[in-house]
Amino acid sequence: MHDFIVVYNDTFKYIDQIYGEEAVKDLWAAISERWCTHLSELIKTKGISGMLEYWGGGNGTLERENAGYKAELKNSVLKVEIANCPSVRELKERKREIYNSKLTYCDHCNALYPPIAKKYGYEMHIYIDYNEYGECEGRCMLVVR
Repeated sequence: MHDFIVVYNDTFKYIDQIYGEEAVKDLWAAISERWCTHLSELIKTKGISGMLEYWGGGNGTLERENAGYKAELKNSVLKVEIANCPSVRELKERKREIYNSKLTYCDHCNALYPPIAKKYGYEMHIYIDYNEYGECEGRCMLVVR
C-alpha cells in the first residue's frame, strides 16, 4: 500500500507535467468510474450507511489505514473528520514532494468520491485544509446528505 501512495502521487505529477491538469482530472474521473466499485456497491445496497461502513466502519478504509478520524451518521447526514490522512502522512514520512500544482494530491478525493455519491442521489462535499503554500495538511472533513 505504501508504494502505491508514492506511485499515485508521482503519477499525478508526471501527467500534469507532460499533459496538463485536464489530463489529471481525466485520470481521476476514470479512476472514480472504473475502480471505486466497492464504494459504489456499498452506496447502492446500503445508502448512506454504506458510506459510513466504507470510511469508518470497524474494517473501513480509515480504520485500516490508522487515520485519526471521527465518523458520525446523524439525522441522515454523514460527517467524517479526518485529522491525519494516511496518504499525506505516508508521503511526508517518506520525504516525498506531494503533488501540488494548480491541483493538489488531495483534490483527487473530490474528483473520486462525490460523483459516486451523486449517482445514488447523495450530495457529498469534501473540505480540505491547506497551509499557506496551498499544500494539503492531511486534515479534511467529508459531509454527505
